[in-house]
Amino acid sequence: MRLVLDTDIILKALIKDSVVRDMLLRLGHDLFIREYAIEETRRHLDVVTAKSGLAEEETVSVLDTLLVKVKVAPAGKVASKLREAERVTSTIDAADAPFVVAAMSDRCDGIWSDYKDLRRQKRVRVWTTREIAALSRV
Repeated sequence: MRLVLDTDIILKALIKDSVVRDMLLRLGHDLFIREYAIEETRRHLDVVTAKSGLAEEETVSVLDTLLVKVKVAPAGKVASKLREAERVTSTIDAADAPFVVAAMSDRCDGIWSDYKDLRRQKRVRVWTTREIAALSRV
């Protein structure tokens, strides 16, 4: 399965040693992330560190470990679909356009996100952690 990761998944994996972190580390899916999501995550490291109870160095180490498992979605492929993704996300949250455009721009099975509003758009499939976990047990 080829999935684009939403920032909320990375943040969940950083904040708590949970099923999300375990899934990111062990599942054999092709996982992609936009550079935008990495930058967004790094901007919130102080909040993540406070919520996780880890030292900042430990949080950065966990992030680096998670990022080894994912590929950065190439920026060149997404430019041609950006306007469509912005239109699709205009009634939800414009900040979701980078994830939608990444999923639209490459052979992809959708976005892994637990953000409920993102599921309101119908252009790309949005998979929840629960759905991916259920598929992985099969």
